[in-house]
Amino acid sequence: MTIHQPHDLLTVQEVARKLRLSDDTVRRQIREGTLEAIRVRTTPTGREQYRVPAHAVEDILGTATSVPMPDLFAPLREAFSVLSEEEREEVLAQAVRWARERMPEPAGERLPALTKEELTQRFRHSRLAREPQR
Repeated sequence: MTIHQPHDLLTVQEVARKLRLSDDTVRRQIREGTLEAIRVRTTPTGREQYRVPAHAVEDILGTATSVPMPDLFAPLREAFSVLSEEEREEVLAQAVRWARERMPEPAGERLPALTKEELTQRFRHSRLAREPQR
């Protein structure tokens, strides 16, 4: 029998976050036996609570096959490496002008920024409005 330290055990929610899965998927994997877990109790509503050893999650993450992403910027870096600082600045300025010329015009007029009083009035019921400033 393996003795686990409390800090080596993760909740279902922590495992789901680390593996980027839903809580229900993690619970299903536990029930199916594909994910090692310890049942710690059953809630009054009948839902079982589990703790998952951290090494079980590390094993899954360690065995996950990751596909290396190609370096899409390598050709750009190579092209920029032969340019002088002034040439780089000019190329970037041209690219910015080109992009701005092709940007769609904003639909309609933009509303003016709200004043502090208008913001306070609009968000007076917000939780953030009640919290003290740090």
